[in-house]
Amino acid sequence: MKFKKPTSQFSMYFKFITCFLALVIILSGCNEVKNAVPEPKQPNIVWIIAEDMSQDLACYGNDLVKTPILDELASRGVRYQNAFANGPACSPSRTSLITGYYQNSIGAHHMRYPDSLRPDLPKGVEPIHILLKKKGYQVANITSGAGTGKTDWLFDYDPKTYDKSTWKELNKDAPFFARISLGLTHRKFARDKKNPVDPNKITIPPYYPDHAVTRNDWAGYYESIQLLDRQVGSIIDELKTNDLLDNTLIFFFSDHGRPMIRAKNFLYDSGLKIPLIVASYDQQIKEDLLPSQSVDESMLSLIDLSATTLNLAGETDYKTQGKPFLGHQNVADKKYVYGAVDRIGNIFLKSRTVRSKRFRYIRNYNNDLSINAATTAYRRANHPIYHLLNILNDRGELDAHQSKLVHKMEYEELYDVIYDPYELDNLALKPEWQNKLKDLSNNLDDWLKRIDDKGLYEDSEDIKRAFESYGKKTMAKQEKSIEKLHLEVKKQSDLIVKTNKN
Repeated sequence: MKFKKPTSQFSMYFKFITCFLALVIILSGCNEVKNAVPEPKQPNIVWIIAEDMSQDLACYGNDLVKTPILDELASRGVRYQNAFANGPACSPSRTSLITGYYQNSIGAHHMRYPDSLRPDLPKGVEPIHILLKKKGYQVANITSGAGTGKTDWLFDYDPKTYDKSTWKELNKDAPFFARISLGLTHRKFARDKKNPVDPNKITIPPYYPDHAVTRNDWAGYYESIQLLDRQVGSIIDELKTNDLLDNTLIFFFSDHGRPMIRAKNFLYDSGLKIPLIVASYDQQIKEDLLPSQSVDESMLSLIDLSATTLNLAGETDYKTQGKPFLGHQNVADKKYVYGAVDRIGNIFLKSRTVRSKRFRYIRNYNNDLSINAATTAYRRANHPIYHLLNILNDRGELDAHQSKLVHKMEYEELYDVIYDPYELDNLALKPEWQNKLKDLSNNLDDWLKRIDDKGLYEDSEDIKRAFESYGKKTMAKQEKSIEKLHLEVKKQSDLIVKTNKN
């Protein structure tokens, strides 16, 4: 049987179909190649955590404090102007930081639980280094060099969950997350003999007495920052020596504000507003992961740092109460940030706050104490300004702003932080500001409900007894030190009075 020769029309159709099928195959192959492009390389992430430090660095505008290393680090990345801790003391703040959850949301809000009463984390909440480990990260809590190894979390955990403790143990075969805590800015202050700070040049906040005792205390704090700056330099040198700077993002921040009366332990900017610098010595990482601007005004909190770290590592499914500000799911800055403080040693404060770019609202549930009276035994043994306030108050030498520190706290406080950066003028007491007061009060109530604030529940009898016992023990332990510091401050104060009379 003979086949007919295909017509020219059929041949044309056949060629068209053949070419079409070939094109589909080619395009399909291109799509497979496109889909096969690997995801961006996971960056190494380093947290450098300072203790008890506000934005008292040269790069933040304090020309009296010499911090060339941190200034240079800021020039390699971004300096965040509106970063805040979620608690004004180390343990609650660090608990929130490492979990990405507010400490009062997960029932870990009191500072200094006895081991037997230290809570477990709620189901589904894990320290972020555990999550990073699951993503293939090496995880290190650095205890070599300047590293103190401090964790100080308010929940039951296994310290062995960190793989490594020195820079030398890290390698380039896998990405790493390393945290290193620096303790120099925690009292007692180390003094900088090479570059001492002139106490007479310090600008003292107006709620403190402008006194030699105050100025010397602040000079010690500033000098400790200068020494810490050099420690940061040694950390960068270690990273360089161990060839760990490539593909690495460095986060520098503090766990809360400066260690002063009305700062640490309290919900003002002086207790919660912190430095935050994110930088890289790797130009490609800087271009890929950091914004182009060198200063960022976004409202951020430390739980956002946890969310950001997870996000940069490619862990996008895990839920935190923070929002990432860098990485694959970058989000806009917040309108509000929040903070809380509860039992701290022998003091039961129980205060909450909400902060916008312009206003801070504070609610003090336990407002039967003054700020100065709400000072722990440890701090009375180490804070000369505590004693100075009491001594000058007895003499009637405190002005209106300073006197507020020795009078009972108001139940509600409202401050316009743009026009009143020292938070001196309590607008909550003025009729013309009641609408703003109500607005932020409602906002705070919504947050307390949203996070199910465990700190507003009644404490168990075991908790009450434990903290009462702790208070008695620490007060007895610190009694001699408290008396010694009181006598030293009184002696200095009396000498100044005598000199002025002469």
